[in-house]
Parts: sequence; structure tokens; C-alpha cells
Amino acid sequence: MSRVFTSASDAALSRYVATARERLVIVSPGLSNDLAAAISTRIARDGGPPLLAVIVDIDPEVCRLGYGEIDAVDTVRQALAKKGLSLQTQKGIRIGLLVADEEILVFSPTPRLIEAGAHSEDTPNAIHITPSAALDIARACGASTEESALEKQELGLDLVDESKLAAVKQDLKEVPPRQFDLARLERVFNYRLEFVEFSVEHYKLKTRSVALPAELLGLAEKKLQERIRNSFRVFEAGAPFEFEIVDPVPACTQNSSEPPNKKSDDPASEILVSETWLSKEADRIRKRYFIPLGSSSYGNLILKRLKPEFEREIERLTKLVDAYAGKVLSEIQSKIQEVRDDLVAELLPRIRAATPASWLRHSVDGKLDEEALKKRLEKEVDRAFSKVEQAFEPKVVCIFKGVNYETITADKHFREKIEAHFGKEEAAKLLSEYDASRAQ
Repeated sequence: MSRVFTSASDAALSRYVATARERLVIVSPGLSNDLAAAISTRIARDGGPPLLAVIVDIDPEVCRLGYGEIDAVDTVRQALAKKGLSLQTQKGIRIGLLVADEEILVFSPTPRLIEAGAHSEDTPNAIHITPSAALDIARACGASTEESALEKQELGLDLVDESKLAAVKQDLKEVPPRQFDLARLERVFNYRLEFVEFSVEHYKLKTRSVALPAELLGLAEKKLQERIRNSFRVFEAGAPFEFEIVDPVPACTQNSSEPPNKKSDDPASEILVSETWLSKEADRIRKRYFIPLGSSSYGNLILKRLKPEFEREIERLTKLVDAYAGKVLSEIQSKIQEVRDDLVAELLPRIRAATPASWLRHSVDGKLDEEALKKRLEKEVDRAFSKVEQAFEPKVVCIFKGVNYETITADKHFREKIEAHFGKEEAAKLLSEYDASRAQ
């Protein structure tokens, strides 16, 4: 004898689909890929039973909550079309029903965003209805005076006592349930908006400097030398390195200016990439995709619908940064040597005119010829340049973060900033749901 309270797993539902002879009716918020495949296979095999109907809710929320997949819905729609039937829809349906000949299964569809689906009779989510359903259901719940009542009872075999209830109360005290309206609010915002951490890091060579001895600059007085910190910037400001790099992926430039330094209208043309270009390109991406909130505590906010396009931009920028880094690393040593030689040539006349006293003390006759001065100067400069950091590892950081209730409400001006960006009518598409959740 089959159980009254059972599991409406995908496997169980698929078995009914495969064996129905005269009629098959399926009503559910959504469809899984496994169940859709079973329906499609049955129709392809023998056309399915003469009476066949499938009813679902095609609201996007169904898929977001995990009631089913949109691809599964399309699979069944196409299979029914081959039989000359249409897939039917009912807005807001949240119960499940399966009719297979004389068998009826009423079940609770599982929102898999929240919990896993039922897989066994130990976790029943369905009632198997037969012609004697009322009596069978009462017996299965223990509402019977028959002598064999306990043997036929399926549910409620365990009892709630004081200790079990106390354990649940303690668990809820330690991890209290969230308010449902707040959880819904988070879903509303997370389906539309997302925070993202975005930056281009460790690419600015112009900030690297070395400390030169004060005596190289003619400061002979010891007290002055102790008070002076002489930093020499190794690379010039702006664009110490600039390379022509082929654009790997055309920039998404609709309704925005062309990326700086683009050499032609050809999407595959080369770009003059430098520190300056990387800074401007990162700024262009920020201005194009991020919603200005005027608060660094939030980070960057982006519309979910723009996320795929934004990710393509990040992929492009990452490839350009990697290519630029490789070219810099191949030339950085020669560039440092060039700067070192220029500095020696610039300082030599000054050292010749005012040789540091500490240098002369190491000379037998108190004099240093041109060659000796140059060697000593090169030694001092090389000592300073030996500390130049030659490691160069620029990278693009892009980390997506969900929107939580605390973030939304931490700043009382958050709502005003959203409205200022979108305008009241567009913002209402988000904020009206916010108001409904808050009112509940």
C-alpha cells in the first residue's frame, strides 16, 4: 500500500509522467530541468496521454526563489507545441498538483533558494489522494479509534515535550529569526542592485623614490644634513612608460566618450597605454556604470542589468593591464639604469665644484681626480638605487557584494540618493517595493 504522505521529488513526479495513460495534469509555480526532460521525453516517445495540461507561473520571481528554471519552462513549451498544445500560465500559483489517471498528488513546491527539495518519504511534502482519501488521511495523522490505528499512522509519531520545546526556544534566542519584510526587502534590492569593489592597483611607478645623501647636493653642514630628507623620484610623472597595445575587446562605449588614446575607429586597433591612460580608463568605467552615492562607506553601486556589460569591460581592462605590466617588466631595469646615468651626469659638475669633505679624507693627498670623483659618485648613487623596488605587479580588483538591510538603512539619505540618480518615477520601481515591505 502506498503512503498517503509522501515525497513529491523530481524522480517521483517523473515516474507519474512516464506511466500516465489517459490524463496528465501538472500545476506548479515552476518546473525543474529533470521534470521538464521527463515531460519532453514522454511526448517525444508516444505523444503522451490524450488529455494533457501543464500550468505554471512565468513570473521571474519564480526562478529567483528557486521554484524552477526558465529553460525548463521553454523545454516543455516546445514539447507541447509539437503536440499542438500550449503551455498555460497562472499568476501567483504557489501550490503543486499532479493528476495522473486516477492518481492525485497535492504537494508543496520547494523554493530552493531557501531549502533543498524533498528527496524521501522521511521529509514528506505531498499528499497522495485516492477515492478513500478522507479516511486514509485521518488514519495517517493518527485520528482513528481502530485497534490498528498506530500501525497506520504516518505522521506525528514523535511527541513534543517540554525539553524539546525549551531547546527550540533557546536556539531561537541565540539565532533569532529575521523579520520577513526585511528579508524581502533585501531580495528586492539584490535583484536590481549590487555593490562592487573596483580598483586598479600597484601600477603607479611615478611614486617610487630613493633617498640621496644630503652631501651630494652640496649640504656640508652636519646639522643641515640631519634635517634634510632628499627623495629623488626615479620615474617622471605622468607616463614613465607608454606602449602600443592591441585592444583585446572593444570597449562598451555606447552613450560615452571613446577611451583616451584610441588610435583609430578600428575596434582591434592599438591603444597607447600608460599610467595616465589606466587612471582615465578606470575613471571612465566608474562614471559609466556606478551609481553615485556620495559616500565611500557604501562603495560602488551598480544595476544588475548592467553587470554583464561591466564584466566585459573589466575583462578587457584586465587584459590590457596584464599586457602593460609585461612590457614594463621587460624594460624597467634599462629604464632605471638610464635614470641613474642621467642623475650621475647631472650631479658630477656639482660634486666637482664642491667635493664632500668626507670623500677627501680618504685621499692620500686630499685630492680626487675626475675619474675618482665619478666612481665615488656612481658608488653613492648605486647604493641609493639598490633599494628601488623593481617588482611590478599591477592588477584589477573586482569583487561583487550583496546589498543587505543594514547597508540600505545605515544612511538616512540613501533613499534620496537613489531618487536623485534615477528620478522619482524610476526609483519608485525599487522604492515602492521597499515601502510595501516596510509597511508589512
